[in-house]
Amino acid sequence: MLGGLFRKKPRSLERQLRDLADCGVKLAPDILPDTVLKQLANEDADDNLFADWSRGAFEKEPYRLLLVALGDPDATRATNILHFDTECIEDHGDYVKIADHMRTMAGDVLPLTDVEDLVDLEANEAWLSFKLDGVERRWSCEVADDWIDPKILSQFATLLEGRRTGRRFTYLDLGGQDCILGCFAEDELKKLRKVTGLAWEWLK
Repeated sequence: MLGGLFRKKPRSLERQLRDLADCGVKLAPDILPDTVLKQLANEDADDNLFADWSRGAFEKEPYRLLLVALGDPDATRATNILHFDTECIEDHGDYVKIADHMRTMAGDVLPLTDVEDLVDLEANEAWLSFKLDGVERRWSCEVADDWIDPKILSQFATLLEGRRTGRRFTYLDLGGQDCILGCFAEDELKKLRKVTGLAWEWLK
């Protein structure tokens, strides 16, 4: 009975948003708790994957579910995290989208330009090219059906780490084919681990 008296209260959506912002998650200026719920429960969207989410769902699974929502690649709710599906390579432009996301998460410290790719699953050929500081780079990508070549994410992690900005790409395994990618400083990563209780790692 005493255990029930001292049971921890669920973390409110407002508290979670504030905590993530304090840990370095960069929220879009118009992101407020009610805004998040309204966007995720849009009854007019037949294919809305978040239509069944409620305030209670966010509070039952604190931080993890909210990170998925904020990192939605089709919405601008946070700029330095991304809810990423690793089964995402189908055609030309898919690796360009990934490069664009990595550039956005890193901010002005990874100014990629002239980003191009080729994705031809039938020919078993894929590559990504871009310029950074005027130097052109071209990375070959292994083709495995529509799965991303994980080496590409590792190369972006190495590229950013080599610029010695104090910020690095991070990774949170969600236990399936999706994950949360992010870009944080070391002190922010430590705080994220402590506050959220989630197993954040450096992307390698």
